[in-house]
Amino acid sequence: MKKIYWTILSIVLWSCDPVVNDKPMGGIVSESDLDLKVYATTEGGNEIVMENNTVGVGSYWDYITGISTKQKAVATLPFMGEQTIKFTGFCEGGMVSTTRTVNITKIDHEVAAEWKFFAGEGIEGKAWTWNVEGYAGAVYGTAGWLTQFAPAWDVKPLDELEEKDCTLVFDLNGGPNLSKIDADGNVLEKGTFSFNMSITKKNPDDGSQWSIGQLKLNGVSVLSGHAFYDPSNTINTFEILELTDDVMVLCWNPADADAWTDATFWCFKKR
Repeated sequence: MKKIYWTILSIVLWSCDPVVNDKPMGGIVSESDLDLKVYATTEGGNEIVMENNTVGVGSYWDYITGISTKQKAVATLPFMGEQTIKFTGFCEGGMVSTTRTVNITKIDHEVAAEWKFFAGEGIEGKAWTWNVEGYAGAVYGTAGWLTQFAPAWDVKPLDELEEKDCTLVFDLNGGPNLSKIDADGNVLEKGTFSFNMSITKKNPDDGSQWSIGQLKLNGVSVLSGHAFYDPSNTINTFEILELTDDVMVLCWNPADADAWTDATFWCFKKR
């Protein structure tokens, strides 16, 4: 009897097909099937709406000054001219990317005040130079990291100052541009800039705020744009200590440096 039971069980097991989930994954949505709308809320204006109405596709918008994962996002851009908005859609089968353009001919919606501080309001931008008068000539030098606000220790004498007669010109024509220009009007370096006023540092001695934001440059640096004690170390990320319509003070030190160690400071004024 046992022999018959095991024989029947073996037949049942070997005759059953394995259960296989062969349901195909969803395909990648093609670029032509994306239902996107990117437009200004006013004709030629700088407030831009980005809509993704594609069913089953998540959103990742890169609108130059920030990103959004919302299906409908609104951004206020500070730049004039044709702007490219990047979109990446995520669906069950993968992702698809594309771009849309808008042409901004007027700044009719308010933007962060720092854009005006850096680059002014005109198409010519804003020029910055050494703030010799404001800091009694101590415009490039060292002082205490996280604790001081201007060069106070080793200071470069004015007659030895690099790029003494050069200017930095920030403008927003088509994007966040920065040019280093010599006294004859020749462009020595040209790149872009960005800033983040939410990145701040505190004085560890008393907990008071030391920096007010961070400036990042790409393809260009500031006048004498290197560490004070190391001319080969070009600096592209700066802590902003002061930024108004007329004055800009920047500082750099390695991020893990201790307070009161030698940091490099730059002091500029609007030309």
